[in-house]
This record gives sequence, C-alpha cells and structure tokens, in this order.
Amino acid sequence: MKKLMVSSQESLRLVSCSDILYCKSDNCYTSIFLNNGEELVVCKSLKKISQELNPLLFIRVNQSYLINKDFIKIIDKKNKFIELASSQRIPFTTTISELLSLISANFEI
Repeated sequence: MKKLMVSSQESLRLVSCSDILYCKSDNCYTSIFLNNGEELVVCKSLKKISQELNPLLFIRVNQSYLINKDFIKIIDKKNKFIELASSQRIPFTTTISELLSLISANFEI
C-alpha cells in the first residue's frame, strides 16, 4: 500500500493513499482531506501531489480537485458534481464521457 509523505513545521507524516478522500488546491498549498474527517495542509501544488499519488486511483476532475475513485458515491450528470462517500460534493469540468473513462480505467464499476 502506497503512502504519501506529508510534511509540516512540526512533523513528517506518512498517510496511506487509501485514507485520502480528495485533495483541494489553494495556490501553492493543497488541503488533503482524509476519510476520518481530518484535513492536512501541505506546501505543495496539486500537480505535485497528483504526481506522487497513484494515477489509477486518483483522478483530476477540475483545476482545483483531485479525488480518490474508491470514495465516489454519486455522479450527478445534470448538475456536474461528484458526491463522495463523505457527502462532500466536488464539481467536475470534464465531459461526462471523459469522466467515466477516467473512472473506469483499471477500476471495476
């Protein structure tokens, strides 16, 4: 199981990729939201984080969000959002066919 190294001023932490719900970009910082409700803020761009995570498990659904496919609960095609198991709603900007292609790549649906 792959882990992501998360560094803060106080500590260095290894986070299991399977515990990450989604990541949200805020300029050069990225918030990492875990399935236990915890939020970690790191001084890395979303692009850098996405390069460190498994591309078969995580998909970029818009400029600001990277989500874990394992936590997708609902895809609302009409309103263009993805609801995660945590009830968090993430907007997507890709076409529905592109989104489904990303989700179904090496993933059983």
